[in-house]
Amino acid sequence: MGAKEDAYRYAIKNAYLHRGKASVGAVVGKVIALDKSVNIKDEMKGIQEAVSKVNAMAFKDIEKEFMRFREQGYELKPQEKEEGLPKLGWAEAGKEKVVTRYAPNPNGPFHLGNARAAILSHEYARMYNGKFILRFEDTDPKVKRPIENAEGVFRKDLEWLGCKIDEVFFASDRLEIYHKHMKQAIELGQAYVCVCDVEKWRELIKKKKGCPCREKGREEQLELFGEMLSNGLKEGEAVLRIKTDLNHPDPSMRDWWAGKVVDKPRHNRIGDKFHVWPSYNFQAAVDDRLMGVTYIIRGQEHSQNEEKQKFLYRYFGWVYPHSFHFGRVKLEGMVLSTSKIKAGIEQGEYEGWDDPRLGTIMALRRKGFDPRALRDIILEAGMKSSDTTIEMKRLIDANKKYIEEKSERISFIEEPLQLDVHYAPEVREHGLGEGTQSVLVSREEISRARGKSVVRLRELYNVKIVDVGELQASAEYVGGQNLPKMPLLTWIAGGQDVEIVMPDNSRRHGIAESGLSWKKEGDIAYLEKFGYARVDRQENGRTWLRYAHK
Repeated sequence: MGAKEDAYRYAIKNAYLHRGKASVGAVVGKVIALDKSVNIKDEMKGIQEAVSKVNAMAFKDIEKEFMRFREQGYELKPQEKEEGLPKLGWAEAGKEKVVTRYAPNPNGPFHLGNARAAILSHEYARMYNGKFILRFEDTDPKVKRPIENAEGVFRKDLEWLGCKIDEVFFASDRLEIYHKHMKQAIELGQAYVCVCDVEKWRELIKKKKGCPCREKGREEQLELFGEMLSNGLKEGEAVLRIKTDLNHPDPSMRDWWAGKVVDKPRHNRIGDKFHVWPSYNFQAAVDDRLMGVTYIIRGQEHSQNEEKQKFLYRYFGWVYPHSFHFGRVKLEGMVLSTSKIKAGIEQGEYEGWDDPRLGTIMALRRKGFDPRALRDIILEAGMKSSDTTIEMKRLIDANKKYIEEKSERISFIEEPLQLDVHYAPEVREHGLGEGTQSVLVSREEISRARGKSVVRLRELYNVKIVDVGELQASAEYVGGQNLPKMPLLTWIAGGQDVEIVMPDNSRRHGIAESGLSWKKEGDIAYLEKFGYARVDRQENGRTWLRYAHK
């Protein structure tokens, strides 16, 4: 039972005990008591809706509901957290194979928000030994055109996330299948070719009236559809519509469009071969049926689309798949909108799809996030219909669990300054000869240490700071004894030049110990006093890193 259902039960009880009016505060307290893990911020809207619904009821109806719940056993026990995803009752019976699909529009690489559908769909397919389909819904030949090598890009991201793909389809390869089903819908008398002026058609629909095209005979409709296919009817002159309920309370449900004419398609897979392209709702409905999809997991924004598609399923005598609609995923401080990212790249605001300011999978991978951390976060959010905001702190904590042990600790100094130590003894293990020794230290650290009587070069010896200039500093050796509470300076004798790309796309520079130069692309290092970073490339004696987090 979800938070909203719990809220309704206890709003009924609260209202019954207080003569018809329930208190939101009291109901919230009960919901929290039943499930300590519930995110009240995410569930608040549903709770308020439940309380409002109860407070609008007549007292006799509240009393009737109260008696029903009391008979069932009113008091619920606090929910025990179920390990993993909720089981599917219909799948447990074993009569239907679990076939899921991830169906992106490949006009840009996918991000953490999209990954929710992919990971949950894959997880359920594996849970029940089913099938996971990757289907590219690339039937917009002008506006949302596919990126180059869409399959390669998505495969790389999905496989990195641990999603094994069983089959791959491109909707653009299936246009003749959609045309066949469009023709069948016309023959069934459930679709028509509309040649009306769009604005006049909208005015009629608002009034719950059909246009004259709706009543034309099937033969005439089929002839008009043939003209659409041959491009005899031009773009904007005709559209194929599915007949629905003209009295439907939602105007967008009334006679939704199924296919339109495109005069000069510029599709990068099939060029300009076809002139009739399906709507998302027609294409997705047909494909889900023909591909045997039995469980659809997608965002709440598609709940309205499901209602549209069910008209088509009824006309063809099909059974609609099981489905679940989850809320949006937001990643704190990062851009997830594909259209905004694309516009930002075109305008030069972002350097590419893997810009560190973005929440794309490729950006997170390049910064050093482990795929298991991303999966954990998505599975933790689970099957919730409410929106979820992923806090960066939570994502960082999940990532540390996987990268901490494999990340070698590397001494690192940002904005280094040369320190000359006079009268120093030989230190063979560090290759330092007797006399004046030169090491690199942090400009910030030595500035803070200035004025102290004695400071210690970490694991080396003690010095007295004599002078700190713009380009270098000088000190004198004063002994090797490690005294308590002595200020410590990190130092490096030589090393590797480093440039680090930060989350805001700014650059930081410094010196790391030479061991960093042996790291390969993709290795994670922990830069002491700085944070975790992923090796981006090694070139000409310099290491380029992408900063992950503290």
